[in-house]
Amino acid sequence: MRNHLALVSTVALANRIAELSAERFDAARGPGTDPVLRIQGEFQRGLQTVDAALQDEVLFRLISHPNVGAAVVLCHDRSTAQRWAKRLEGQTTPVRVLAVMAHQGINDAIVQIVNALTDLAALLKPMRRGWCAFSRLTFALECGGSDASSAVCSNPAIGRFVDRAVALGASVIVSETAEFIGGEEVVRAQSANADIAERIIDRIARTESRMTSDGDRYRGTNPTAENIEAGLTTLVEKTMGALCKIGRASFVDCLNFGQPPSQAGLSFMDTPFFSPCSITGMVAAGAQITLFSMGVFNPSGNPLAPTLKVCGNPDTVSRWSDGIDVALVDLIEGRITLDAAGERVLEAVLGVAGGERTYTESWGEGQFMIPRELPTF
Repeated sequence: MRNHLALVSTVALANRIAELSAERFDAARGPGTDPVLRIQGEFQRGLQTVDAALQDEVLFRLISHPNVGAAVVLCHDRSTAQRWAKRLEGQTTPVRVLAVMAHQGINDAIVQIVNALTDLAALLKPMRRGWCAFSRLTFALECGGSDASSAVCSNPAIGRFVDRAVALGASVIVSETAEFIGGEEVVRAQSANADIAERIIDRIARTESRMTSDGDRYRGTNPTAENIEAGLTTLVEKTMGALCKIGRASFVDCLNFGQPPSQAGLSFMDTPFFSPCSITGMVAAGAQITLFSMGVFNPSGNPLAPTLKVCGNPDTVSRWSDGIDVALVDLIEGRITLDAAGERVLEAVLGVAGGERTYTESWGEGQFMIPRELPTF
């Protein structure tokens, strides 16, 4: 859907130099050109075992993401740069790997990064958009700022789209394990077989056990303050509304964080419930676009996979009109059908697939975040 020139900072130590390099490169190209896409987060050195492996795997999948046309990969030290260059050998995406410590000062590092970006931009310039089958697409599903309108409007409208997408052979990923607490029977009813259902339910049970292990009762802290203010009363009520966005599709896989689906259809991904983190996991798995259902406004997104904000709350649509891509007020007011709302979501998806920018892209919203299994000191 996109052909980004990306600047990937593999460690937080390099983030500021990456930012300065992107600013200098963008300023040199002038207005009317797409800015460099910066992929960076609080990525750490010295992680152990599962955390180190997950961070490396997620970074690799972001670098090789289908929406990346070319990438400069920035490391701190020479050894790490050599390791990344070796790992990225054979990639069809043009990649340059640089080490900050291989340069003669900060300005020299910036100059060399800008030069590398300039070389890669020249490779991307002649490329043109072409057609592809809908079945080659992968979608991430997310919701935030949930309220009563989410359950009767934006989530079911996305659910109608999911039914259509799955029928056309596309892949769809839904995540946020904690948001499935209380929805176990729906999982059982909408899984392709008992094994997949039990794998998902096991992840839900483990998540609830982990979240209550310190004595804090998670079902007493979620819904969040804005959910309660917007009218939700219990976690199960919130869960059942959120589950509407999977439509009638059956789960065909249970994925780890950032793991690509094994087949087309609807997959569950085990992730934290914080949307910047859960979206990162789905994007790392190959999702090219995110459908984000909202009740009250939520600024989350991901700069690598265009995020379509879908909302039917009249107050939110009125107050945040410059952040909502698909307004469904006429659905909640009874002037269109749910099927028509699903078609509106599909039309918006096709527009974005054809190059139309989402509001999250226009505002530069979105973060990259990876969960941690082990404590760091």
